[in-house]
Order: sequence, then structure tokens, then C-alpha cells
Amino acid sequence: MRHDDLTADFDRLCAEIVRRTRHARFEPNADVYADEEAGRIVVHVELAGADAEHLRVGVEERSLIILGTRVNRTDATGAIHQKEIQYGEFIKRIHLPWPVDEVNAAAVYRDGILTITLPVADHEFFPTRRTEIRMTVKRIPV
Repeated sequence: MRHDDLTADFDRLCAEIVRRTRHARFEPNADVYADEEAGRIVVHVELAGADAEHLRVGVEERSLIILGTRVNRTDATGAIHQKEIQYGEFIKRIHLPWPVDEVNAAAVYRDGILTITLPVADHEFFPTRRTEIRMTVKRIPV
């Protein structure tokens, strides 16, 4: 798939999720580390139970965008005693303190945590186009 096709797909997916989930979306928890000495930004997003094949990560201007779906796979019956886990479509937008090199960025989803590593760019400008970051899903044999 060409870069232009990936960008178009990502744009369509973002628009569709935002349109459908205005009232029902949730934002997963995230930790963001800006390491000037190493020249990178590292983001950890808590996504236990998310569908790895439908996770999308991208950079647009001054934001990192993470979107996907967490499906409720429980078959519990009876009255709910306590419910804290949020399910459904989510979108997380994180402000970037510096321009990043989105071409060399990487995302890895492992053990319910999405880790995104963004090298700081050599230039001073933020991109105006949306770029999707390729992601690797690591499965641990049980």
C-alpha cells in the first residue's frame, strides 16, 4: 500500500470514529516522556483488551493521535455490582512538545500497553499533513 493510500485510509478512519463516537468515546490513560538528551518522545498508552488489528496511530501537526476499539468480551450475567472498565471506540490526542520525525517513529502493542517512540525532528516545523505510524503487535505465547 502506498503512503498516499495509508494517509487517505487514516483520514477516513479518524473522521468516521470522531463522527460516530462524539458522545460515547473515551480516552485511555497515557504517560508521555519527553527525553531531550535522547532526542525522543516516548508514549505509553493503557489499552488492555483493545483489538490490536484495529489500532491506528498517527501524527497531525502538533498532535499524536491514537484510535481504536476495546470490545467487551465478558459474558457475565446478573446485575452490575461495579463497572469501571470503558469499552467501545476511543480516541486519544496528545500534544507534542517538539516536531517529530514521523517516518522513523515506531509503535509496539504488547501486554495491553501501546508504546510509541517518536524521534525528535531535526527541523523546527510541525507537519500539516496527517501521517500514520506503522505498528507492530507482539504476541506472547501462553
